[in-house]
Amino acid sequence: MKRFAHRGVMALRPENTMSAFRLALDTGADGIETDVHLTKDGELVLIHDETLERTTDGSGMVSSYTLNELRRFNAGVRYSQQEVIPTLQELLELVRDESIRLNLEVKTDVLRYEGIESRIIDTIEVAGIDPSRILFSSFNHETIHRLKQMRPDIEGAILLAQPLYDLVGYLKFVGADSVHPHINRITDQEIECLKQHDIPVRPYTIKTASEMKRCLALQVDAIFVNDIEWASKTS
Repeated sequence: MKRFAHRGVMALRPENTMSAFRLALDTGADGIETDVHLTKDGELVLIHDETLERTTDGSGMVSSYTLNELRRFNAGVRYSQQEVIPTLQELLELVRDESIRLNLEVKTDVLRYEGIESRIIDTIEVAGIDPSRILFSSFNHETIHRLKQMRPDIEGAILLAQPLYDLVGYLKFVGADSVHPHINRITDQEIECLKQHDIPVRPYTIKTASEMKRCLALQVDAIFVNDIEWASKTS
């Protein structure tokens, strides 16, 4: 069972920052999950929310600022350390010579960010990262559909926060390859059904020993965790 560092090792470092991503590498994560937004001037930045208030000392919408303007805000303020909001290009450069996989959650479920799909694909191609190391996910399943049409060789996962009727049929309809469900919004039977159809299942976000035990028993493909070392010890 693989372990993806959720927003980097966000239990110990400011989420979605280079220090959180570096700690994921240092602690042996199999993958890094991060969230991709588009700036006012078309740059791809890594931050979870559409707004700046929760994780930085800035305010307002990410999309209202250029990259240079966003660089003025401290993404490590909650940890009393200095961090800039990173770009996707910077993360790709960090992992280029590693074997770790990247899960890029495309944050188009609130704002549509027209053209973000092609911008992400272009950035990956320029970075020279093997497509097998990239995994797209989104709560906006239309985004996954578009990405799969553009790059059918890159895995696309639908994110689920609520139950969904006929998961296998729905995945075929969207053109997606895998499912990333909330751990408490999917049943054991649904996971077993997906496994019977060779569909990867990666629940999020595993925070307790009982959740870990359940995932191990069901032999899911991977889990998303906030602390890689905790996950290693618990499993």
